[in-house]
Amino acid sequence: MGLGGTGQAAEGRRTASAAPINVLKAPPRVKGKGPGRRLLSALLGLGLLAVSACATPTLRPATPTGTGPVIQDVQGLRIAVEAEAWHGRPRTLPDHILPFLILVRNNGGAAVTIRRSDFLLLDDANRQYIPLAPAEVVTMLGGGASGVGVSPSVGVAGSTAGSTVFGVGLGISLGATGTDTRDIIPQALGEGPLLAGAESKGFIYFLRPTPGFQSLRLVVAPQDLPGQPRLDFEFRRTGS
Repeated sequence: MGLGGTGQAAEGRRTASAAPINVLKAPPRVKGKGPGRRLLSALLGLGLLAVSACATPTLRPATPTGTGPVIQDVQGLRIAVEAEAWHGRPRTLPDHILPFLILVRNNGGAAVTIRRSDFLLLDDANRQYIPLAPAEVVTMLGGGASGVGVSPSVGVAGSTAGSTVFGVGLGISLGATGTDTRDIIPQALGEGPLLAGAESKGFIYFLRPTPGFQSLRLVVAPQDLPGQPRLDFEFRRTGS
């Protein structure tokens, strides 16, 4: 994460091209009339509806650049907050949970304790949301392991000749059980003392706000700092 000046989005980050990409080719022509072509058109329409139904609003920082992390400094702490930064598993996490990527750098001379309770979220109707523990997020998504499972087995069979045959085998299963949530806990922001000169980076998770919001403020109030100063990181909703 690039760190720039106070309250400004970091520069030099690559932005996505706005050029349209044609990901759906025209359906193949079907000879003859009627049912075949109509069925193909119906299936294509259903596919487009499914894609649009899965769309979620996008958050952009309320800064002149409108992209990248927002950075603020307070009493020796540099805090950077970025939305739309989740690239872990499950990829569908932002459809259900709102993750913010947080970087905290201690530029002061003493250790500062970082707590999940230092963070809270407010929408434009002043509804307040508290952070979720990473384990809660895993439970809510019905997390499970993903990969290859191996199960040994031993078989015994008899024969008409009176001899006995033993068999040993391995059963291999491919795929997943439940949602693959293996990145949620390891990529969460760590809690605990942050030594002078050190930095910590990870995600804070919230329930998705009530539909209809237009802006959100992530409030950071480090309890270890004198006077418990408050920093506000504002994001605006774009898209559906």
